[in-house]
Amino acid sequence: MPDMQQIPQALSDIVELVAPGSESTQRRLAEAIAGRELADSWAPSGALMDALYPESGSLHEAGMAYCEMNFDPAMIRDDLVELPACPTALDWDWLNEFDDDWDPEEIENFLWPLAARCRELGSALIILDAGSDGYGIGFISADHIDRIVELARIANCDLRVVHSGIETFLV
Repeated sequence: MPDMQQIPQALSDIVELVAPGSESTQRRLAEAIAGRELADSWAPSGALMDALYPESGSLHEAGMAYCEMNFDPAMIRDDLVELPACPTALDWDWLNEFDDDWDPEEIENFLWPLAARCRELGSALIILDAGSDGYGIGFISADHIDRIVELARIANCDLRVVHSGIETFLV
């Protein structure tokens, strides 16, 4: 059982790693925490998603993009490139291998190569399962992988770093 008193601080620390220095994101987190009972199983992940993906959908102030389960790789890319933390040198030419026969249940075929490319650029790809018909996806500095994994454990949220060959359990 997670320590309920540590969850808000762990969530705040996660927000700072994903959207460094963003006062609006921290404000949204405080509002999301105030409106939830954090002991509920999906509440910490939901609060984190509410903070990192603004209701307005404006990604220039977001830490994560929200992807519905049926989004194809091009749709996901279009949102990811708008995130402030998206590695500017990230090459998307490999996306051409995905055709019109995209099966959303094969999401790892997209996420694993993307994660590998991010790692080469000093970033890590992260996903947040908020218990709905979609998920959050974003980036952090690869230097913070161990820290974000520990914070996610403390916060009792389903935030994971994507590693090639390791199932994401999104579908």
